[in-house]
Amino acid sequence: MDGDILQSVYFILKGTVRVFKENQQGKEVTLYKLGQGESFGEIAWLNDGRQFASVITKEPCNILTIQHADFSQFYEDHPDFMHCIATRLSTEIENISQHLKEIALGSIHQRVLWALRSNVKEIAGKKIAAFATHRELASLIGCSRESVSRTIQDLKKSGDVILDGDIIYLQN
Repeated sequence: MDGDILQSVYFILKGTVRVFKENQQGKEVTLYKLGQGESFGEIAWLNDGRQFASVITKEPCNILTIQHADFSQFYEDHPDFMHCIATRLSTEIENISQHLKEIALGSIHQRVLWALRSNVKEIAGKKIAAFATHRELASLIGCSRESVSRTIQDLKKSGDVILDGDIIYLQN
């Protein structure tokens, strides 16, 4: 949880986790998702041990836990590894900055389109939004599920998306 003191770095061997922030009223905003081969907890390892956000599994996961002392020893034995960590954290900061820009400065239509376009799977040459629910999409862009549902209907009318049951196809 956000603010917890961590003693480990976590590597995702299988599954997906969601990294999010929550306010005192319980409203959440998703910062990003992590999957197989990715990790979290390095920031706590680098600073005072405090986790900067909450993390929750989205599905059953296998996660390798490495205690901070062992991780530090590995770093001492492999100093070039820090470059990998710094590169990943730099990319993470850049992605979070873009995310915050979209949330803070974009209209609801712009935010929904940005989220849909940022989370696309291409299947048989068609771009499909990779969201399980409107609530998940709402959490990513900091609005209500109802606002997302209304906006997706507006995007359908404008031709930006095609709806087929629960599947959202992106047009552009």
